[in-house]
Amino acid sequence: MKPQRTQLHTAAALRGGQAGRKHVEFRNHLAAELHRIAPGTVRVYLTPVYTDPADVPTRRTLVSLATLTGQAIEADVEAHRAARRLLVDAFPAADWTHPHIYRADTGRLLDQVPTAPAPLGLAPEVNQ
Repeated sequence: MKPQRTQLHTAAALRGGQAGRKHVEFRNHLAAELHRIAPGTVRVYLTPVYTDPADVPTRRTLVSLATLTGQAIEADVEAHRAARRLLVDAFPAADWTHPHIYRADTGRLLDQVPTAPAPLGLAPEVNQ
Protein backbone atom coordinates (compact mmCIF):
# COMPACT_ATOMS: atom_id res chain seq x y z
CA MET A 1 0.00 0.00 0.00
CA LYS A 2 1.35 3.43 -1.00
CA PRO A 3 1.64 6.08 1.69
CA GLN A 4 -0.87 8.81 1.21
CA ARG A 5 0.29 12.18 0.02
CA THR A 6 -0.62 13.86 3.32
CA GLN A 7 1.51 11.35 5.22
CA LEU A 8 4.52 12.24 3.04
CA HIS A 9 3.94 15.95 3.56
CA THR A 10 3.57 15.44 7.30
CA ALA A 11 6.84 13.48 7.46
CA ALA A 12 8.65 16.20 5.49
CA ALA A 13 7.19 18.89 7.74
CA LEU A 14 8.33 17.01 10.84
CA ARG A 15 11.88 16.69 9.48
CA GLY A 16 11.87 20.39 8.63
CA GLY A 17 10.62 21.27 12.10
CA GLN A 18 13.31 19.14 13.72
CA ALA A 19 16.02 20.81 11.62
CA GLY A 20 14.64 24.22 12.56
CA ARG A 21 14.67 23.38 16.26
CA LYS A 22 18.28 22.15 16.00
CA HIS A 23 19.30 25.40 14.32
CA VAL A 24 17.57 27.46 17.02
CA GLU A 25 19.24 25.42 19.77
CA PHE A 26 22.63 25.80 18.05
CA ARG A 27 22.12 29.57 17.61
CA ASN A 28 20.97 30.02 21.21
CA HIS A 29 23.91 28.01 22.55
CA LEU A 30 26.46 30.08 20.62
CA ALA A 31 24.72 33.34 21.59
CA ALA A 32 24.77 32.35 25.27
CA GLU A 33 28.45 31.40 25.09
CA LEU A 34 29.35 34.67 23.36
CA HIS A 35 27.40 36.59 26.00
CA ARG A 36 29.30 34.70 28.72
CA ILE A 37 32.63 35.53 27.00
CA ALA A 38 31.84 39.20 26.36
CA PRO A 39 28.40 40.49 27.37
CA GLY A 40 26.52 42.24 24.59
CA THR A 41 28.35 40.50 21.73
CA VAL A 42 26.09 39.86 18.74
CA ARG A 43 28.60 40.13 15.89
CA VAL A 44 32.05 38.62 15.69
CA TYR A 45 34.32 39.76 12.87
CA LEU A 46 37.13 37.32 12.03
CA THR A 47 39.74 38.59 9.58
CA PRO A 48 42.83 36.59 8.62
CA VAL A 49 46.00 38.67 8.62
CA TYR A 50 49.12 37.40 6.89
CA THR A 51 52.58 38.41 8.08
CA ASP A 52 56.09 37.36 7.13
CA PRO A 53 58.32 37.90 10.15
CA ALA A 54 61.83 36.55 9.61
CA ASP A 55 60.79 34.99 6.27
CA VAL A 56 58.29 32.67 7.97
CA PRO A 57 54.79 33.22 6.55
CA THR A 58 52.29 33.34 9.38
CA ARG A 59 48.52 33.70 9.47
CA ARG A 60 46.84 35.26 12.49
CA THR A 61 43.20 36.10 12.95
CA LEU A 62 42.04 39.57 13.93
CA VAL A 63 38.91 39.20 16.06
CA SER A 64 36.53 42.10 16.65
CA LEU A 65 33.50 41.85 18.91
CA ALA A 66 30.51 44.13 18.36
CA THR A 67 26.93 44.78 19.39
CA LEU A 68 23.97 44.37 17.05
CA THR A 69 24.42 47.97 15.91
CA GLY A 70 28.13 47.46 15.23
CA GLN A 71 29.55 49.23 18.26
CA ALA A 72 32.84 47.72 19.37
CA ILE A 73 32.86 45.81 22.63
CA GLU A 74 35.77 46.33 24.96
CA ALA A 75 37.16 42.93 25.92
CA ASP A 76 40.50 41.46 26.86
CA VAL A 77 42.68 39.27 24.64
CA GLU A 78 41.39 36.09 26.27
CA ALA A 79 37.79 37.00 25.40
CA HIS A 80 38.77 37.51 21.75
CA ARG A 81 40.63 34.19 21.70
CA ALA A 82 37.69 32.39 23.33
CA ALA A 83 35.23 33.83 20.80
CA ARG A 84 37.48 32.70 17.93
CA ARG A 85 37.86 29.18 19.39
CA LEU A 86 34.10 28.92 19.91
CA LEU A 87 33.35 29.76 16.28
CA VAL A 88 36.16 27.69 14.74
CA ASP A 89 34.91 24.69 16.74
CA ALA A 90 31.27 25.39 15.82
CA PHE A 91 31.99 25.71 12.08
CA PRO A 92 34.75 23.19 11.28
CA ALA A 93 34.00 23.18 7.54
CA ALA A 94 34.44 26.96 7.13
CA ASP A 95 37.35 28.25 5.07
CA TRP A 96 39.13 30.35 7.70
CA THR A 97 41.54 31.81 5.14
CA HIS A 98 38.70 34.23 4.27
CA PRO A 99 37.18 36.94 6.47
CA HIS A 100 33.90 36.02 8.17
CA ILE A 101 31.21 37.65 10.25
CA TYR A 102 29.25 35.58 12.75
CA ARG A 103 25.85 36.98 13.70
CA ALA A 104 24.50 35.57 16.94
CA ASP A 105 21.05 37.00 16.21
CA THR A 106 20.67 34.80 13.11
CA GLY A 107 23.16 32.03 13.90
CA ARG A 108 24.78 32.51 10.51
CA LEU A 109 28.46 32.61 9.62
CA LEU A 110 28.85 34.89 6.62
CA ASP A 111 31.85 34.56 4.31
CA GLN A 112 33.12 38.06 3.55
CA VAL A 113 35.28 37.43 0.48
CA PRO A 114 35.74 40.80 -1.18
CA THR A 115 34.21 40.99 -4.64
CA ALA A 116 33.88 43.64 -7.29
CA PRO A 117 31.30 44.05 -10.04
CA ALA A 118 32.49 42.24 -13.18
CA PRO A 119 32.18 45.33 -15.44
CA LEU A 120 34.94 47.02 -13.41
CA GLY A 121 37.40 44.38 -14.60
CA LEU A 122 38.97 44.06 -11.15
CA ALA A 123 38.21 40.36 -10.75
CA PRO A 124 37.66 37.49 -13.15
CA GLU A 125 34.09 36.84 -14.21
CA VAL A 126 32.35 34.23 -12.09
CA ASN A 127 29.78 33.21 -14.73
CA GLN A 128 31.74 32.84 -17.94
